Parts: sequence; C-alpha cells; structure tokens
Amino acid sequence: MTTINPYIKVFFGLLFILLGLGYIYRPDAIERVNRLIKETFLNDSYVALHRRNWGFLLLLLGGVLVYMGASRALGK
Repeated sequence: MTTINPYIKVFFGLLFILLGLGYIYRPDAIERVNRLIKETFLNDSYVALHRRNWGFLLLLLGGVLVYMGASRALGK
C-alpha cells in the first residue's frame, strides 16, 4: 500500500485550518472568493466557450495520473 507524503498532509491540513478560520472570522472574504469563482470558472458562457480546452486538459491530467498509479502499482 502506498503512503501519502507527510508534506502533502501538512499542506492540506494548514489549508483547511485557514479556510475554517476564514469561514469563522472573515466570511466576507470567503463570499468574495465564492463570487469570483462563480463569475469566472462556473459562468455558463465561459464553460460553453472553453469546454474543449478544459476537457482536453482534464483528460490529459487524468491519463497521466492513471499511468503513474498503474505503473507504480505494477512495480515498473
């Protein structure tokens, strides 16, 4: 069984702690970031215009990750 790098655990742990503190103490900043994400990445016109670019990028990343995982699992 593969183990997760401890630095990744620390990074995501700190990220979640900062996000939790942001929700508690600065909800206005979280709302601004949420609005920005909705206006740019989740905008219907943006998705319609750039769907192929994002689709190919995600397929490429997924293929690379599957190859890396399979080659590691098979020991090659």
